[in-house]
Amino acid sequence: MIMSLYYKIWVDAIVYEKTKHGDMRNWKPYTLIPISVLQGINLLTVFFWLSTFNIKLDIFIDFNLFPGEMLDGFLSGFLTLFLPFIVLNYLFVFRRKKYDDLIEKYDYRKGKLYLIYFLTTILIFILPIIIGKWVL
Repeated sequence: MIMSLYYKIWVDAIVYEKTKHGDMRNWKPYTLIPISVLQGINLLTVFFWLSTFNIKLDIFIDFNLFPGEMLDGFLSGFLTLFLPFIVLNYLFVFRRKKYDDLIEKYDYRKGKLYLIYFLTTILIFILPIIIGKWVL
């Protein structure tokens, strides 16, 4: 069930981007990068919600490679929240052009499922911040 939804979102995003960009070769990063970022935001949201229940998990890799903290923080976030999803999505969707089989198996919903996934992810991430500012 979960993998089915995962693949349906991917098919919707791929066909949407292929349609939007005229089936150019660059449709792959236009799908891989945004969905991987959204999945990273989902992971960050889960850890944020866990922290509200005093469950502290240190998932970020600490670096001290660059002067200052900004580049180290970016590298830590990239390696924790983005790179794993790039790799997993590549393996599950793009390797050996599996997306061709998925496009045949699942229906295209004109980008609506992709948009719903995007909006839901952003809303679930931002809603606690808005509520926290309003309540406090």
